[in-house]
Order: sequence, then C-alpha cells, then structure tokens
Amino acid sequence: MSMKRDLLVVGDIRGCPKVFEPLVRFEHRNLHLADVSGRPDLSGEELHNHLFKGDGLERAVQSLREEGPSCLGIGFSAGGTALWHAVKAGLNLQALICISSTRLRFEVYPLHIPTLVIWGECDPNRPDDTWNDAVPSCSQTYAAKPHDFYCADIANPGSDLRKDIAAFIERAM
Repeated sequence: MSMKRDLLVVGDIRGCPKVFEPLVRFEHRNLHLADVSGRPDLSGEELHNHLFKGDGLERAVQSLREEGPSCLGIGFSAGGTALWHAVKAGLNLQALICISSTRLRFEVYPLHIPTLVIWGECDPNRPDDTWNDAVPSCSQTYAAKPHDFYCADIANPGSDLRKDIAAFIERAM
C-alpha cells in the first residue's frame, strides 16, 4: 500500500482550473488565488491588479506559507508566481511546477528545489530561452499555444501537458 503525498494547487486569476486532480497518488489541496490573496470577491483583471499593483501577492505568499509543507506545488499563471514567491519566503516544497506564470521572467535566481516551467509559444510575455536555460530546472514550450492553453489541456488525460507533468514528477520525486 503506497502512502499518498500532499499536492498544493493554486489556480489563475480566473479560477482556472476549477479542480485539478489528475495525480492519483497525491492528496490534493486546490486553492483559489483570490482566497489566498485576501480578496475572495475579486477575479480577472481586478484580482490581477490587487496581486501586482497592491499587496495581494504578499498576502498570498503569507497565506501559502501558512498552508504548511507540501510535497509538490503546481501553480497556473499568477498562481505559479505566488507559489514561487512563497518558496522563496520559506514554503517547504519538494518540487514546483509553474504553468504560464509569465511574471517569473523577472526572477533572476533559481529556487533550491526542482522546478518545471511550462509555456504556450504564442504567449507574448513568456521568458526568452536564455531565462529558461538559467532559472528553472526544466522548461517546456508548447507550439502554437496561447497563454491560457492549460485551461483546456489540463482537463484532457491524454494531453502533452498532463504527460509532461507526470514525467517531471517521476524524475523530481
């Protein structure tokens, strides 16, 4: 009998994905970015402004640190940025996957844990290849995909996104 490990999932500013439970061997904690940023009444651009022009990101980082240690973190867009910053601030994760977290392009140092960043090729704000070679442990770019490609792809059990997540977990854990 295998023991399940803890997976911390933080969605994007629109609450996508609604539920993410493709990994059978993990206990899932699906968190809404609006909740952890202290403004459950916000979504979309209003939440984005709260996170990146107000104190929302700092509040989200503090809230995520209070969630306690998890085995693995997966963040979608701004949710990945919040998790990355929480790890920098002391959140104990064994590995982190950030999907379309374009604000990571401002990070200059890698984290002390294995990291996978995933981008859609058509996302105009994704970091360049130099950044992808220097900051994350691994990166993957999907051809002809927009920023929010993950909303549809994560729901498809046979998608390359789900396969790449599973492969990274096998290597990192």
